Amino acid sequence: MSKKFLQGVILESVYLNMINDASDRGMHGYAIFRAVQKRFGVNLAASTIYPELKHLEKEGLIIASRELILGKARKQYRITRKGKFRLKEYCEELKAIIPITDTCT
Repeated sequence: MSKKFLQGVILESVYLNMINDASDRGMHGYAIFRAVQKRFGVNLAASTIYPELKHLEKEGLIIASRELILGKARKQYRITRKGKFRLKEYCEELKAIIPITDTCT
């Protein structure tokens, strides 16, 4: 398994998991950034987060909608049925590689 593939799977599964946890209300990019930072202690750059969110949206794994939150227009991301299925697949794969995986719900 290539390093690039593994990083992609882990990053996608983390983002999908974060968005899935907030599926009823959705999450905007900065909230995802803060959630990853809080949960994993990792600081991701905007140059990492937003292209990946765009990729997930293009793949049909998440959908985005513009919403007004606290007076600011934000793009809220929600997981799709396809995204939930992919997250489940990723979690099974990651559990086989990393037995102690708490990123999967």
